[in-house]
Amino acid sequence: MKKMSITMLTIAFTFCQHAMAQQEKSFETPYIKGSFVHIFNPNDTRSKEDTTWYTNDHSFVRSVDGIWHAYGIIGHHPIRPWGGETRFFHITSGSLMQRKWKDKGDAMSVKEGKERVLWAPHVIKDKNAFYMFYNIGNMQKDAPNYASWGQLCMAKSDNLVDWERYQLNPLFSDPGHARDSYIMKYKSKYYYYYTRTYNEVDHRSVVAVRTGPDLLHWGGPKIVHIQPYVVDWGGDAESPFVVHRNGIFYLFICRAMTQYNQTDVYWSKDPENFPEKNLVCSLPIHAAEIIYDKKEGWFISNTGWDKKGLFLAPLEWR
Repeated sequence: MKKMSITMLTIAFTFCQHAMAQQEKSFETPYIKGSFVHIFNPNDTRSKEDTTWYTNDHSFVRSVDGIWHAYGIIGHHPIRPWGGETRFFHITSGSLMQRKWKDKGDAMSVKEGKERVLWAPHVIKDKNAFYMFYNIGNMQKDAPNYASWGQLCMAKSDNLVDWERYQLNPLFSDPGHARDSYIMKYKSKYYYYYTRTYNEVDHRSVVAVRTGPDLLHWGGPKIVHIQPYVVDWGGDAESPFVVHRNGIFYLFICRAMTQYNQTDVYWSKDPENFPEKNLVCSLPIHAAEIIYDKKEGWFISNTGWDKKGLFLAPLEWR
């Protein structure tokens, strides 16, 4: 009996080891493969009298003619997110590996009296048009000082130059300066991820998602990831970005309030649930975007208040 028990225990232990190994292999890890290239420094192309320009949350999209476009927050020191981030930059390039992208000026500016800021654009192509999702803040006087309701809006373009705001903006509003849009289409359903607080009084930073059959009709919010730290304005789960790869979903979020230059990556088989325990790795990056091109491969971006512009580096999965 003792030999039988020992054998059974050995088999059970071996099975557990195998199961753990399989669990470890169930996801991949993203790695920064090479050096970052400074693709856009607004201090080279904007006002020469002011060399304190920076960029922040941004988005990349490719046009039908193969040209890459990037849009994002632009401002200058002293940093005033609520007063100084009121327009989106627009740059273009024929290749992700190009060192200096062309500055096309401002893509959009705030509508005075209706929009307080322009934050964190996300641009996608759907059917024959391009759609930009962004945040316009809150017009209430003291909105910057509490977990005010951020307003998520949309604009449409046929040429990636002229943008027309959706007449029924905002699409929705959520507490905690709701912002940092990311849209994913999966199995004929659209997923709208964004940053916010857990609720009006619980200021844990979270990523929420709304789903819908198209880009105009969204259901109610669902919390898909919670950061344990109590910080203001949802700032510890910023810049959500989701990659679907080989049956696994990867959520990238920026720990801006506790670790400004840290992006954490979480894995899941469920696009509506990314547990904190499913941490894959941490990358020394702020407001990361993941870009894929069939010819040039994977890339990851880096930017922020402490940098003069936008950077790109190759990425690989292991």
